[in-house]
Parts: sequence; structure tokens; C-alpha cells
Amino acid sequence: MSAAVMVQPFKSRLDLDRRTDERHNIGIEATSRQVEGDGSLYWGATVCDISRSGIGLNLCYPFRAGTYLAVDVMLGGRQRTLQARVVHTQDLSDGTWHVGCEFLRPLNENELSAMV
Repeated sequence: MSAAVMVQPFKSRLDLDRRTDERHNIGIEATSRQVEGDGSLYWGATVCDISRSGIGLNLCYPFRAGTYLAVDVMLGGRQRTLQARVVHTQDLSDGTWHVGCEFLRPLNENELSAMV
């Protein structure tokens, strides 16, 4: 079963950076996978930054805006899967991609503190 996703175009580059919560640079390793489909293909990722409302990932695959991801990270000493939606993707000079995502459910303060 596939879910319909409506993707809104950005009016300006300022729309790309709308996260209002404070970002924390963390640089931890994670894995990601697309929720739609069979979900059996995992992509290694580096979590560049995180806030209560979203996460910035560097990966070798350019997920499109509107794609739903499951991001597996270590949180408080155990693995946790965070559900997120890709908001934007940017090609980086080293051949990787920066993927900005918003969480489907914002992190609470304890969850965020365990990661930073």
C-alpha cells in the first residue's frame, strides 16, 4: 500500500530553512531507509544536526522532498527509530547529499538531551 504525498514547491530559498527550534550539531552515525516500498535497503548517514522538530542528514543518496524515512540512531544507549519526512535535499561538493527532514512527531526534551 502506498501513501499519497503532496509536495509543495518552495517560494524562496528562505523556505528551505524554516526550523524554529534550536539546532544542535552532533555528527553521529545513523542508518536510514525509505518507509514506502519494502524498506529493505538501508543507507548509512551522518546526523549533522538535530532539533526537537527535525534532523539534518548527510548521505550518499538524494531522497526527494516528501519522502518518508525511518532513521535509526542510538538514543540513551539503545537504538531508536525516528520517523521523518524529507523537506529538502542539497547536493554537496564531495558527492554526498544533505537531506533536511522534519519529524512526524517532535522529540521531547529528554529524547533531545539524550542525543546531544
